[in-house]
Amino acid sequence: MTRSPNMGRWHSAWLCLLLAAAPAWGQESGQRATLRIRLPADARLLVEGQETKQTGANRTFTSPPLTPGKKFNYTFEWTYRKDGKPVTRTRTIYVRAGENKEVDLTKEDDQTSKKKEPEGAGRELDVPFVPTPQDVVDKMLEIASITEKDVLYDLGCGDGRIVITAAKKYGCKAVGFDLDPDRVQESRENVKAKEVEKLVTIEKKDLFDVDMKPASVVTLYLLPDVNAKLIPQLEQLKPGARIISHDFTIKGIEPKHTVPVTSKEDGQKHMIYVWIAPLKKK
Repeated sequence: MTRSPNMGRWHSAWLCLLLAAAPAWGQESGQRATLRIRLPADARLLVEGQETKQTGANRTFTSPPLTPGKKFNYTFEWTYRKDGKPVTRTRTIYVRAGENKEVDLTKEDDQTSKKKEPEGAGRELDVPFVPTPQDVVDKMLEIASITEKDVLYDLGCGDGRIVITAAKKYGCKAVGFDLDPDRVQESRENVKAKEVEKLVTIEKKDLFDVDMKPASVVTLYLLPDVNAKLIPQLEQLKPGARIISHDFTIKGIEPKHTVPVTSKEDGQKHMIYVWIAPLKKK
């Protein structure tokens, strides 16, 4: 899960906003975003797992003032009846400050069923998209002592900020992997916008199908149980390869270094864990 001011970052204020009817525009309307949502009239709509109060086929939500230049995302989950049976679907939507957007959730071909298998996969996504603050990304790459000779793999690349930063700052080749088609599209757009296409590749792929052997650096922002399941693949890494994880350890594997970092972006304390291949079990 990855995540520069111009890339996506989830804004907690959205949740409070989406649980109530849309407020009127105020003097700060230039900093707000408005979403006009169309969905089945009987749909039960949740945002980030919490139910909204509006009803009907057309629902309008207006954000609090948003920071210009940043992209904000949140996930809709709605349930409605089709042919007498309940159907649940999810969709992630992006907005920017001042944006006025219409979203039609009645078009099933634009939606992803919660139970639908993503192309090339037989299961649901392992982790939600949560952005890593850019200053934490910078520290992760600094700790990894990356050079232009390295090949970096980011497992769960999100908006692509880790692979993009590695390519732009250190000139190394980098590959981002993600199973979420929205994340893959977004990260590819960001790679193009940052003009690092010659160094960065984004692949839509199951993390557990990735061949780790070409990588000399692997970055992670995954959950502990997912990290543990990756051990057989991480054991493929050549001696000296570095594994850098944001906030979560690898169960049963002793890290070589643990580095605390307080982000100026979100004001929170983050932990960076470092392992050097071959992995040493406790």
